[in-house]
Amino acid sequence: METEKKKKTSGWSWKLSPDELREQVEEYKTLKLTQSYRGISILLLSALLLLGFILSYFGQYTSMEDMFLSLIIYIPIFIFVYKGHRWAIIALLILWTIEKGYTLYLATESGGFILSSVIWWLIVTPYIYKALLVENARLKITSDPSTDTETDGVYCTECGNKATTDAKFCTKCGKQLISS
Repeated sequence: METEKKKKTSGWSWKLSPDELREQVEEYKTLKLTQSYRGISILLLSALLLLGFILSYFGQYTSMEDMFLSLIIYIPIFIFVYKGHRWAIIALLILWTIEKGYTLYLATESGGFILSSVIWWLIVTPYIYKALLVENARLKITSDPSTDTETDGVYCTECGNKATTDAKFCTKCGKQLISS
């Protein structure tokens, strides 16, 4: 029961428990879209884009041209975020913050409702940040051969690929191997 409570309360916080981080990294390729932080970030932002399109269609939010521009910008970033590129997660974090800051500025200028920008930023940003923490942990594990749980072996100094102990050259890049 306590484990369930931890998972429910951790979604809105900026912190990622060591157990969650380990689970996200170890099961990275098998987690469903709704279980990984990168997937949840994309789903939330996609839902908000869809809501923006609906509101724009009825003339309540912004112009349709602005919404199509948002699609052109966000969709490629979503693809790279889902593939696990750190630069895309950072770009998404920056873009989302700039967009919410700009809508906050526009709302203050026009006398609009400023709290909605802050609320949406606070809801979505922790998920994007946690996706970045997961990618940082994955990068640390893949770049540090000492974190490999298997027995020591031979590693390529060029690409980090692990090879069999009797191999003389890397099967990935062809560079001569050095035994660890």
